[in-house]
Amino acid sequence: MNHQTTEYPDDDYELPDERNLHRQGKRFQKKLVRSQMDEPPGKVAMFDPVTQLGKETEFKPTFSASRLERAWILEYLGPFYEDHYIADVLRQVKGGKEATVYCCRADARIGVELLAAKVYRPKIFRTLKNDAEYRRGRVVLDEEGFVVRDRRAQLAMQKKTPYGQQLLHAAWLETEYKMLRRLYAAGADVPQPIAQGNNTILMEYLGDATIPAPTLNTIELSRDQARELFDRVIHNAELMLRHDCVHADLSAFNILYWDGDIRIIDLPQAVDPCVNPKAFQMFERDLARVCQYFARYGIAANPRQLARAMWRRNVKRDTSEVFLAS
Repeated sequence: MNHQTTEYPDDDYELPDERNLHRQGKRFQKKLVRSQMDEPPGKVAMFDPVTQLGKETEFKPTFSASRLERAWILEYLGPFYEDHYIADVLRQVKGGKEATVYCCRADARIGVELLAAKVYRPKIFRTLKNDAEYRRGRVVLDEEGFVVRDRRAQLAMQKKTPYGQQLLHAAWLETEYKMLRRLYAAGADVPQPIAQGNNTILMEYLGDATIPAPTLNTIELSRDQARELFDRVIHNAELMLRHDCVHADLSAFNILYWDGDIRIIDLPQAVDPCVNPKAFQMFERDLARVCQYFARYGIAANPRQLARAMWRRNVKRDTSEVFLAS
């Protein structure tokens, strides 16, 4: 599978494919494990990753992280440095239970100054509630983008064994990356996806090197700005629906704002309205949250009416059945 890339000025330069990124990430991971093998069980080795990981760690991030986070950055972002996507890691933008986002200086060949690297935490599924509701009807993809068809693998996912959790985790990442590619190509206000691999999505960064774009819920707008942004967010919700995507967690907390521009973020839980039986309820909930936020600026809207009208215009499923179930 070819990943979304920026055009390069050097025609002789080729970006590596995602499978190669994945293999390089595995090499980093094995070296990290080997460096800690002499430690007693349950203890984390106190080591210098730059020294012990060998010459592949010419990557020396500026970001002053703890020893453990430095190892984390080297493991997951090192392959992107080696393959000339990023030149440095400048700061942590956002840390959470599901993922950590870093502001990275892009390699000169990329054509932009900064990129965002979203690194998922391996324990993501311990923090997600009702994740099965979002996965209903979804095709499960492995970490290289191929459909998981093996019966034993599917059983492992149903039982949520360690192997099954690993597959589900990979599918979660792959879903977000594919959704970003589809929506960006359609003209939606989502970050441009640059590359994916090794537990990480590299994408467009909004903000500057010292201040990341804040989320919409943290800023104050004028009434005119609010009206314009409300129309823009509703337009994006319908555009996404037209391209078989319901965000399923849309709110002012997942919309970045910078100098009049917006980006809708965090799409791993996004669902296909044509296959997920609860997609309409999720879509209506998204619009209800958006309308609730903009109501503080005196913008009155009926989310149920909006949801029904947009659904009828864009989704081929039997609308009577959907509305009766909602």
